[in-house]
Amino acid sequence: MKSYADVIIVGARVAGASLAVLLGRMGKKVVMVDKASFPSDTLSTHYLSHLEYLSKLDVLEEVEAAGLRKVNRMRTYIGNSFVEGPRSSYTIIPRRERLDYILVNKALSYPTVELKQGWQAVSLIKERQRVRGVRIKDRKGRKQVLCAPLVVGADGKHSMVAKWSGAEQYAEHSPVRPVFYGYFHNVRPLIEPATEIFLQEGRIGFLFPMEPGVDCLGLEVLPDEFVEIAREPKRFEEIYRQLYGMNNRLKGASLKGRIIGTPGVPNYFRTAGGEGWALIGDAGHSKDPSTGLGINDAFMQAFLMAEAIEQREKGEPWDDLVHKFQTERDVRLGPGYRLTLDYIQSRRELSHNEDALFQAMAANPMVWNKVVPHLPELLKQQSIPTLYQSVEHEARSFGFDYS
Repeated sequence: MKSYADVIIVGARVAGASLAVLLGRMGKKVVMVDKASFPSDTLSTHYLSHLEYLSKLDVLEEVEAAGLRKVNRMRTYIGNSFVEGPRSSYTIIPRRERLDYILVNKALSYPTVELKQGWQAVSLIKERQRVRGVRIKDRKGRKQVLCAPLVVGADGKHSMVAKWSGAEQYAEHSPVRPVFYGYFHNVRPLIEPATEIFLQEGRIGFLFPMEPGVDCLGLEVLPDEFVEIAREPKRFEEIYRQLYGMNNRLKGASLKGRIIGTPGVPNYFRTAGGEGWALIGDAGHSKDPSTGLGINDAFMQAFLMAEAIEQREKGEPWDDLVHKFQTERDVRLGPGYRLTLDYIQSRRELSHNEDALFQAMAANPMVWNKVVPHLPELLKQQSIPTLYQSVEHEARSFGFDYS
Protein backbone atom coordinates (compact mmCIF):
# COMPACT_ATOMS: atom_id res chain seq x y z
CA MET A 1 0.00 0.00 0.00
CA LYS A 2 1.14 3.53 -0.74
CA SER A 3 -0.08 6.73 0.87
CA TYR A 4 0.81 10.25 -0.22
CA ALA A 5 1.19 13.36 1.93
CA ASP A 6 2.77 16.80 1.89
CA VAL A 7 4.81 16.06 5.03
CA ILE A 8 5.49 12.86 6.97
CA ILE A 9 6.44 13.34 10.63
CA VAL A 10 8.14 10.42 12.37
CA GLY A 11 7.43 10.90 16.08
CA ALA A 12 4.20 12.40 17.43
CA ARG A 13 5.13 13.82 20.81
CA VAL A 14 5.79 17.48 21.65
CA ALA A 15 7.93 18.42 18.63
CA GLY A 16 6.16 16.26 16.06
CA ALA A 17 2.58 16.88 17.20
CA SER A 18 3.18 20.64 17.49
CA LEU A 19 4.51 20.76 13.96
CA ALA A 20 1.47 18.78 12.79
CA VAL A 21 -0.85 21.33 14.44
CA LEU A 22 0.87 24.20 12.65
CA LEU A 23 0.89 22.41 9.29
CA GLY A 24 -2.72 21.37 9.75
CA ARG A 25 -3.65 25.03 10.06
CA MET A 26 -1.98 25.60 6.68
CA GLY A 27 -4.11 22.86 5.16
CA LYS A 28 -1.14 20.55 4.57
CA LYS A 29 -1.75 16.82 4.29
CA VAL A 30 0.30 15.41 7.16
CA VAL A 31 0.87 11.84 8.31
CA MET A 32 2.33 11.36 11.80
CA VAL A 33 3.92 8.00 12.57
CA ASP A 34 4.64 6.83 16.12
CA LYS A 35 5.33 3.37 17.54
CA ALA A 36 3.54 4.38 20.76
CA SER A 37 -0.20 4.46 21.32
CA PHE A 38 -1.57 7.59 22.96
CA PRO A 39 -1.97 8.47 25.76
CA SER A 40 1.39 7.11 26.93
CA ASP A 41 4.22 8.33 29.12
CA THR A 42 7.82 9.03 28.13
CA LEU A 43 11.07 10.07 29.81
CA SER A 44 10.82 13.84 30.27
CA THR A 45 12.08 17.00 31.96
CA HIS A 46 8.39 17.96 32.53
CA TYR A 47 9.23 21.64 32.98
CA LEU A 48 7.12 24.03 30.89
CA SER A 49 8.05 27.69 31.33
CA HIS A 50 7.44 29.13 27.83
CA LEU A 51 3.67 28.97 27.87
CA GLU A 52 3.28 31.26 24.88
CA TYR A 53 3.82 28.19 22.69
CA LEU A 54 0.79 26.48 24.23
CA SER A 55 -1.24 29.64 23.70
CA LYS A 56 -0.23 29.85 20.04
CA LEU A 57 -1.18 26.20 19.59
CA ASP A 58 -4.52 26.93 21.29
CA VAL A 59 -4.11 24.21 23.91
CA LEU A 60 -3.07 26.13 27.06
CA GLU A 61 -6.56 26.14 28.56
CA GLU A 62 -6.97 22.41 28.01
CA VAL A 63 -3.53 21.59 29.44
CA GLU A 64 -4.24 23.65 32.55
CA ALA A 65 -7.72 22.11 32.93
CA ALA A 66 -6.13 19.11 34.67
CA GLY A 67 -5.77 21.39 37.70
CA LEU A 68 -2.07 22.04 37.32
CA ARG A 69 -0.58 24.37 39.89
CA LYS A 70 0.79 27.65 38.60
CA VAL A 71 4.30 27.85 40.00
CA ASN A 72 5.53 31.42 40.45
CA ARG A 73 8.66 30.90 42.53
CA MET A 74 12.03 29.13 42.45
CA ARG A 75 13.82 27.89 45.57
CA THR A 76 17.45 26.68 45.54
CA TYR A 77 18.89 24.79 48.52
CA ILE A 78 22.60 24.52 49.26
CA GLY A 79 22.95 22.13 52.14
CA ASN A 80 20.75 23.38 54.98
CA SER A 81 20.29 26.88 53.54
CA PHE A 82 18.21 28.17 50.69
CA VAL A 83 17.47 31.22 48.58
CA GLU A 84 14.08 31.81 46.99
CA GLY A 85 12.70 34.32 44.54
CA PRO A 86 9.82 35.05 42.17
CA ARG A 87 9.81 34.14 38.48
CA SER A 88 8.81 36.62 35.80
CA SER A 89 6.04 34.27 34.63
CA TYR A 90 4.44 31.15 35.99
CA THR A 91 5.45 27.60 35.16
CA ILE A 92 3.34 24.47 34.88
CA ILE A 93 4.50 20.87 35.12
CA PRO A 94 2.17 18.53 33.20
CA ARG A 95 2.39 14.77 32.89
CA ARG A 96 3.68 13.88 29.45
CA GLU A 97 0.95 11.31 28.85
CA ARG A 98 -1.58 14.15 29.08
CA LEU A 99 0.41 16.91 27.33
CA ASP A 100 1.31 14.74 24.34
CA TYR A 101 -2.25 13.38 24.07
CA ILE A 102 -3.69 16.90 23.97
CA LEU A 103 -1.24 17.97 21.28
CA VAL A 104 -1.94 14.85 19.19
CA ASN A 105 -5.70 15.39 19.42
CA LYS A 106 -5.30 19.04 18.50
CA ALA A 107 -3.38 18.03 15.39
CA LEU A 108 -6.06 15.45 14.51
CA SER A 109 -8.75 18.13 14.77
CA TYR A 110 -7.55 19.24 11.33
CA PRO A 111 -9.03 17.03 8.60
CA THR A 112 -5.76 16.89 6.66
CA VAL A 113 -3.77 15.38 9.56
CA GLU A 114 -3.55 11.62 10.14
CA LEU A 115 -1.87 9.58 12.88
CA LYS A 116 -0.44 6.10 12.37
CA GLN A 117 0.00 5.08 16.01
CA GLY A 118 1.46 1.70 16.78
CA TRP A 119 3.44 1.90 13.53
CA GLN A 120 7.22 2.05 13.35
CA ALA A 121 9.39 3.58 10.65
CA VAL A 122 11.76 0.92 9.30
CA SER A 123 13.60 2.79 6.53
CA LEU A 124 13.62 5.90 4.40
CA ILE A 125 12.78 5.78 0.70
CA LYS A 126 15.47 7.49 -1.35
CA GLU A 127 15.77 8.36 -5.01
CA ARG A 128 19.13 9.72 -6.18
CA GLN A 129 20.03 10.63 -2.57
CA ARG A 130 16.79 12.59 -2.09
CA VAL A 131 14.38 11.32 0.56
CA ARG A 132 10.97 10.59 -0.96
CA GLY A 133 9.16 8.88 1.90
CA VAL A 134 9.33 6.21 4.57
CA ARG A 135 8.50 2.53 4.96
CA ILE A 136 6.56 1.61 8.08
CA LYS A 137 5.22 -1.52 9.76
CA ASP A 138 2.78 -2.15 12.59
CA ARG A 139 2.94 -4.56 15.53
CA LYS A 140 1.38 -7.32 13.44
CA GLY A 141 4.07 -6.99 10.80
CA ARG A 142 1.87 -5.28 8.21
CA LYS A 143 3.83 -2.93 5.99
CA GLN A 144 3.04 0.34 4.25
CA VAL A 145 4.85 2.91 2.14
CA LEU A 146 4.32 6.60 2.84
CA CYS A 147 5.46 9.07 0.18
CA ALA A 148 6.02 12.79 0.63
CA PRO A 149 8.44 15.49 -0.55
CA LEU A 150 9.51 16.02 3.08
CA VAL A 151 10.09 13.60 5.98
CA VAL A 152 10.62 15.23 9.38
CA GLY A 153 12.32 13.22 12.11
CA ALA A 154 10.87 14.07 15.51
CA ASP A 155 11.82 10.65 16.83
CA GLY A 156 14.00 11.60 19.77
CA LYS A 157 17.58 11.22 20.86
CA HIS A 158 18.00 7.86 19.15
CA SER A 159 16.44 9.15 15.93
CA MET A 160 16.41 6.61 13.11
CA VAL A 161 15.62 9.38 10.62
CA ALA A 162 18.89 11.06 11.68
CA LYS A 163 20.77 7.77 11.27
CA TRP A 164 19.27 6.86 7.89
CA SER A 165 19.71 10.36 6.47
CA GLY A 166 23.34 10.57 7.59
CA ALA A 167 22.86 13.64 9.80
CA GLU A 168 26.18 14.74 11.27
CA GLN A 169 26.57 15.30 15.01
CA TYR A 170 28.62 18.22 16.32
CA ALA A 171 29.43 20.17 19.50
CA GLU A 172 28.82 16.87 21.25
CA HIS A 173 29.58 15.81 24.79
CA SER A 174 29.01 12.40 26.33
CA PRO A 175 26.31 11.93 29.02
CA VAL A 176 27.41 13.45 32.33
CA ARG A 177 24.98 12.30 35.04
CA PRO A 178 22.36 9.58 35.57
CA VAL A 179 18.84 10.88 36.24
CA PHE A 180 15.93 9.28 38.11
CA TYR A 181 12.44 10.56 38.89
CA GLY A 182 9.05 9.43 40.15
CA TYR A 183 5.58 10.78 40.89
CA PHE A 184 4.82 11.11 44.60
CA HIS A 185 1.44 11.80 46.20
CA ASN A 186 0.86 13.76 49.41
CA VAL A 187 4.30 15.33 49.81
CA ARG A 188 3.92 18.08 52.40
CA PRO A 189 3.79 21.29 50.31
CA LEU A 190 5.34 24.70 50.82
CA ILE A 191 2.97 27.55 51.68
CA GLU A 192 3.33 28.78 48.11
CA PRO A 193 4.27 26.32 45.32
CA ALA A 194 7.86 26.66 44.12
CA THR A 195 10.16 24.77 41.84
CA GLU A 196 12.70 23.38 44.31
CA ILE A 197 16.31 22.60 43.42
CA PHE A 198 18.60 20.89 45.94
CA LEU A 199 22.40 21.10 45.54
CA GLN A 200 23.82 18.65 48.02
CA GLU A 201 26.85 16.36 48.13
CA GLY A 202 27.48 16.76 44.42
CA ARG A 203 23.95 15.63 43.52
CA ILE A 204 21.04 17.71 42.22
CA GLY A 205 17.53 17.14 43.54
CA PHE A 206 14.36 18.43 41.87
CA LEU A 207 10.84 18.90 43.21
CA PHE A 208 8.30 19.95 40.58
CA PRO A 209 4.77 20.70 41.87
CA MET A 210 2.28 19.22 39.40
CA GLU A 211 -1.40 19.09 40.24
CA PRO A 212 -2.45 19.48 43.93
CA GLY A 213 -1.19 16.55 45.97
CA VAL A 214 1.13 15.31 43.21
CA ASP A 215 4.80 16.20 42.78
CA CYS A 216 7.52 14.99 40.46
CA LEU A 217 10.63 14.24 42.51
CA GLY A 218 13.91 13.85 40.64
CA LEU A 219 17.58 13.17 41.34
CA GLU A 220 20.59 13.73 39.15
CA VAL A 221 23.14 11.53 40.86
CA LEU A 222 26.81 10.62 40.64
CA PRO A 223 27.78 8.32 37.76
CA ASP A 224 28.73 5.39 39.99
CA GLU A 225 25.30 5.47 41.69
CA PHE A 226 23.26 4.51 38.63
CA VAL A 227 23.50 0.72 38.96
CA GLU A 228 22.82 0.85 42.70
CA ILE A 229 19.59 2.88 42.32
CA ALA A 230 18.46 1.01 39.22
CA ARG A 231 18.76 -2.30 41.08
CA GLU A 232 17.18 -1.01 44.27
CA PRO A 233 14.72 1.86 43.58
CA LYS A 234 14.11 2.32 47.33
CA ARG A 235 17.58 3.86 47.40
CA PHE A 236 16.07 6.84 45.50
CA GLU A 237 13.82 7.74 48.42
CA GLU A 238 16.60 7.13 50.95
CA ILE A 239 18.79 9.69 49.19
CA TYR A 240 15.90 12.11 48.74
CA ARG A 241 15.09 12.05 52.45
CA GLN A 242 18.61 13.39 53.11
CA LEU A 243 17.77 16.65 51.33
CA TYR A 244 16.86 19.60 53.52
CA GLY A 245 13.40 19.20 55.09
CA MET A 246 12.42 16.25 52.93
CA ASN A 247 12.45 13.58 55.63
CA ASN A 248 9.51 15.29 57.34
CA ARG A 249 7.80 16.33 54.11
CA LEU A 250 7.81 12.74 52.81
CA LYS A 251 6.06 11.34 55.90
CA GLY A 252 2.74 10.04 54.62
CA ALA A 253 3.82 10.43 50.98
CA SER A 254 3.72 7.53 48.54
CA LEU A 255 5.22 6.73 45.17
CA LYS A 256 2.66 6.20 42.41
CA GLY A 257 4.00 3.99 39.66
CA ARG A 258 7.73 3.35 39.53
CA ILE A 259 11.02 5.23 39.61
CA ILE A 260 12.13 6.01 36.05
CA GLY A 261 15.79 6.45 35.21
CA THR A 262 18.44 6.79 32.54
CA PRO A 263 22.24 6.43 32.83
CA GLY A 264 22.59 9.83 31.19
CA VAL A 265 21.40 12.06 28.36
CA PRO A 266 23.69 12.71 25.37
CA ASN A 267 24.60 16.29 24.51
CA TYR A 268 24.80 17.34 20.85
CA PHE A 269 23.55 19.28 17.86
CA ARG A 270 22.82 17.47 14.59
CA THR A 271 22.62 18.66 11.02
CA ALA A 272 19.07 19.99 10.77
CA GLY A 273 18.15 18.71 7.32
CA GLY A 274 18.97 17.89 3.74
CA GLU A 275 17.31 16.81 0.53
CA GLY A 276 13.79 15.80 1.48
CA TRP A 277 14.37 15.47 5.24
CA ALA A 278 14.67 17.50 8.45
CA LEU A 279 15.09 16.98 12.20
CA ILE A 280 13.37 18.69 15.13
CA GLY A 281 13.19 18.18 18.90
CA ASP A 282 15.67 15.83 20.54
CA ALA A 283 16.40 14.33 17.13
CA GLY A 284 18.19 17.57 16.25
CA HIS A 285 19.43 18.76 19.64
CA SER A 286 19.76 17.23 23.10
CA LYS A 287 21.31 18.26 26.40
CA ASP A 288 21.48 17.25 30.05
CA PRO A 289 18.05 17.67 31.69
CA SER A 290 19.37 19.53 34.76
CA THR A 291 18.23 22.91 33.40
CA GLY A 292 14.79 21.64 32.30
CA LEU A 293 14.81 23.18 28.82
CA GLY A 294 13.94 20.19 26.62
CA ILE A 295 10.19 20.68 26.11
CA ASN A 296 10.53 24.41 25.49
CA ASP A 297 13.31 23.73 22.96
CA ALA A 298 11.07 21.24 21.14
CA PHE A 299 8.25 23.76 20.79
CA MET A 300 10.62 26.42 19.48
CA GLN A 301 11.99 24.10 16.81
CA ALA A 302 8.50 23.07 15.69
CA PHE A 303 7.54 26.70 15.12
CA LEU A 304 10.78 27.43 13.24
CA MET A 305 10.29 24.37 11.03
CA ALA A 306 6.69 25.34 10.25
CA GLU A 307 7.95 28.74 9.09
CA ALA A 308 10.55 27.06 6.85
CA ILE A 309 7.93 24.76 5.30
CA GLU A 310 5.63 27.72 4.69
CA GLN A 311 8.42 29.62 2.95
CA ARG A 312 9.20 26.54 0.86
CA GLU A 313 5.69 26.67 -0.53
CA LYS A 314 6.41 30.23 -1.64
CA GLY A 315 9.32 29.02 -3.77
CA GLU A 316 12.36 29.49 -1.55
CA PRO A 317 14.99 26.74 -2.06
CA TRP A 318 14.87 24.07 0.66
CA ASP A 319 18.65 24.03 1.03
CA ASP A 320 18.61 27.72 1.92
CA LEU A 321 15.67 27.31 4.28
CA VAL A 322 17.10 24.36 6.20
CA HIS A 323 20.43 26.20 6.53
CA LYS A 324 18.57 29.21 7.90
CA PHE A 325 16.63 26.96 10.28
CA GLN A 326 19.80 25.34 11.60
CA THR A 327 21.55 28.68 12.06
CA GLU A 328 18.58 30.16 13.94
CA ARG A 329 18.15 27.01 16.03
CA ASP A 330 21.80 26.97 17.07
CA VAL A 331 21.86 30.69 17.85
CA ARG A 332 18.79 30.39 20.07
CA LEU A 333 19.75 27.15 21.80
CA GLY A 334 23.52 27.66 21.97
CA PRO A 335 23.62 29.80 25.14
CA GLY A 336 21.40 27.38 27.08
CA TYR A 337 23.49 24.47 25.84
CA ARG A 338 26.76 26.02 26.98
CA LEU A 339 25.29 27.04 30.35
CA THR A 340 23.87 23.55 30.90
CA LEU A 341 27.19 21.85 30.19
CA ASP A 342 29.08 24.31 32.39
CA TYR A 343 26.53 23.85 35.18
CA ILE A 344 26.56 20.07 35.22
CA GLN A 345 30.31 19.67 34.65
CA SER A 346 31.19 22.12 37.42
CA ARG A 347 28.72 20.60 39.89
CA ARG A 348 30.66 19.03 42.76
CA GLU A 349 30.43 18.40 46.46
CA LEU A 350 31.47 21.42 48.54
CA SER A 351 34.47 20.96 50.78
CA HIS A 352 33.91 20.94 54.54
CA ASN A 353 35.20 24.50 54.86
CA GLU A 354 33.25 25.80 51.83
CA ASP A 355 30.03 24.38 53.23
CA ALA A 356 30.68 25.68 56.74
CA LEU A 357 31.43 29.19 55.52
CA PHE A 358 28.38 29.27 53.25
CA GLN A 359 26.02 28.13 56.01
CA ALA A 360 27.41 30.87 58.25
CA MET A 361 27.06 33.48 55.49
CA ALA A 362 23.52 32.39 54.63
CA ALA A 363 22.35 33.16 58.15
CA ASN A 364 24.07 36.56 58.35
CA PRO A 365 22.11 39.51 56.89
CA MET A 366 25.15 41.80 57.22
CA VAL A 367 26.97 39.60 54.73
CA TRP A 368 24.18 39.87 52.15
CA ASN A 369 23.92 43.60 52.72
CA LYS A 370 27.52 43.85 51.55
CA VAL A 371 27.56 41.08 48.93
CA VAL A 372 24.39 41.71 46.90
CA PRO A 373 25.53 45.04 45.35
CA HIS A 374 28.66 43.28 44.05
CA LEU A 375 27.06 40.09 42.70
CA PRO A 376 26.66 41.38 39.10
CA GLU A 377 30.35 42.25 38.88
CA LEU A 378 31.24 38.91 40.47
CA LEU A 379 29.38 37.05 37.72
CA LYS A 380 31.19 39.05 35.06
CA GLN A 381 34.61 38.56 36.67
CA GLN A 382 34.12 34.79 36.88
CA SER A 383 34.03 34.56 33.06
CA ILE A 384 30.39 33.55 32.82
CA PRO A 385 29.13 36.22 30.41
CA THR A 386 26.27 34.07 29.09
CA LEU A 387 25.03 33.43 32.62
CA TYR A 388 25.16 37.12 33.49
CA GLN A 389 23.33 38.02 30.27
CA SER A 390 20.54 35.55 31.06
CA VAL A 391 20.22 36.97 34.58
CA GLU A 392 20.16 40.50 33.24
CA HIS A 393 17.50 39.54 30.71
CA GLU A 394 15.35 38.01 33.46
CA ALA A 395 15.88 41.11 35.60
CA ARG A 396 14.15 43.26 32.98
CA SER A 397 10.81 41.78 34.05
CA PHE A 398 11.54 43.05 37.57
CA GLY A 399 12.30 46.58 36.39
CA PHE A 400 16.00 46.41 35.51
CA ASP A 401 16.92 49.50 33.50
CA TYR A 402 19.70 49.14 30.88
CA SER A 403 20.12 52.92 30.74
